[in-house]
Amino acid sequence: MKYSIGEEIELVAEKFVYGGTALAHRDGENFFIYGAIPEEKVRAKIFKRRKRVWYAEVVDVIEPSPLRIVPKCPHFGRCGGCTLQHIDYETQLKFKQEIFFETLSRIGNFNHICSGAGSDLAAIVRSPLEWEYRNKMEFSFGRDENGKIFLGLHRRGKYAVLVPVAKNCLLIPEDVRKICAAAEEILNAEDFFLCTDDYFLKFFTVRWSFAQKKALLGITAADSSRNEKIAQFFKKLFKKFPDIVAGGFLTTNPFGSSTSGKIFYLFEKREIYEFIGELKFSISPLSFFQTNPPGAEKLYNLALEFAELSGNERVWDLYCGTGTIGMYFSRKSSQVVGIEENPDAVADARRNAEENEIANITFIEGDVRRVLYQLWQMNFAQPDVVIIDPPRAGLSKKSSERIAQFSPKKIVYISCNPSTLARDALLFSQYGYKLIKARPVDMFPQTYHIEGVALLVKNA
Repeated sequence: MKYSIGEEIELVAEKFVYGGTALAHRDGENFFIYGAIPEEKVRAKIFKRRKRVWYAEVVDVIEPSPLRIVPKCPHFGRCGGCTLQHIDYETQLKFKQEIFFETLSRIGNFNHICSGAGSDLAAIVRSPLEWEYRNKMEFSFGRDENGKIFLGLHRRGKYAVLVPVAKNCLLIPEDVRKICAAAEEILNAEDFFLCTDDYFLKFFTVRWSFAQKKALLGITAADSSRNEKIAQFFKKLFKKFPDIVAGGFLTTNPFGSSTSGKIFYLFEKREIYEFIGELKFSISPLSFFQTNPPGAEKLYNLALEFAELSGNERVWDLYCGTGTIGMYFSRKSSQVVGIEENPDAVADARRNAEENEIANITFIEGDVRRVLYQLWQMNFAQPDVVIIDPPRAGLSKKSSERIAQFSPKKIVYISCNPSTLARDALLFSQYGYKLIKARPVDMFPQTYHIEGVALLVKNA
C-alpha cells in the first residue's frame, strides 16, 4: 500500500528505538512514531520518509498505555528538545538500557555482554538530576503572530518553525528561565534591536555555573555594528539580576554559528567556573564543557572504574576537548597525553591543568589521526590505556587502525551513540581487542540520548 506525506493512519507501537520514537509496522512498511509508547494504538500523521522508513507523530491516542503520563512542559510534542516527557523517569531508564544493549547485540553481535544486561553491574547509571540539569542552552530569536519577540527552539521536523519555549524550558535551572523571561520583556519593551526581520540576531546563549549560581550570557549576531545596544541589553539584565548575571559577550558570525566567530566581551566577567569532582574548570564563551556536570562526574567515575588504573600507567585521552577526562584520570596515572584538534579547547585545557596544579598531563593540538601517525613515526612511548571520546559519528577506520597500531592494553571508549560504539568495538575486534563490559549512562533525561562506557582489552 502506498502512503503519502500528511496522511493520518492508525498504528500499533511495538517498541522504543534509538531516536526517541516507537517502531510500528503496517502493510510491510516501517514507521517511526514520535509521541507513542509500546503497545499503544495511535492515530499518527506522516511527515517524512527517509531510507525506507516513514516518520510520523501522534495526533490522537486511541488505546493509551498505562505507562503514559502528562508531560510537564506545555510545549512537549512540538518543541524538538525533549522526546520522552510522556513517560516517567524510571521507565525512560528501562527503555534506554534495553536500547543500548539491543544495539550492541544487533550491530556488533556482542551477546556475551548483553546476556548480563539485567545485572546491577550493567544497569544504566541515572542522572543525579531529572530536570534543570543543563548548564548551557542556545535559543533562537523569533516573532509570534502579534510581532512580539521571543526566544525559542526549533520545532521537530520543521526547522523553520520556532517554539517559544525558553521561559518554560524545564531542562534549564529556574534562574535561567527567569533570565530568559526578562530578556523577552526587555526586547519587547522598546523593540530593542528592530532587526529580527533582517536576520541580524541569531542566538541567545546562556551558560550556567551550578557551583557559582551565575550565568554568562551571549548573543550571536551577523556583525558587531550594534555592540553598544547589545551592551545596554546585558546591563539591563544585570540590573534585574545582579547576583546571577556574571557577564555578557557577543559572537559575530554572518552564517549563524554560535560556536565560532569573533568574540566581543561587552560586560563584566569573561568566564565562569564549574567543578567536576574536586577539579575546577574555567568556562569561557566558546568552551566545550559537559552539559550535565553532576552527570559528568558519574560518567567519569565509571570510566575510571573500567580502566582499573594502578597509578603507573601512561594514558592517552583522544578527542580530549578541554581535557576534563584526562585531568580526571591524571590523579591515578603516571602520565596523560591529551590530543584535540580545536585550538581554543586546547588553550582552555592547558589553563585548567595549570589552575588545578596538574603537572603530569600534556596536550597536543591537531587532528587525532594525523597526530597518531606523527607519534608513531617518532617512536613515541606507547600508552597503556587509551581513552576515546569521539564525536557522535564515531571513529574512522583509519583512526581505529592507528590507535590499534600502538597496541594499548586497554581502550576505554566513552560513547554518545550506541550504534557507533557497537560498530567501532566490532572494528577493534579485528585487531585483537575484546569487548569486556559496557554500561549505559543517562546524561540527558527527558531526551532519547544515551551515553555509554565500554572497556576493550587486548588479547583478553
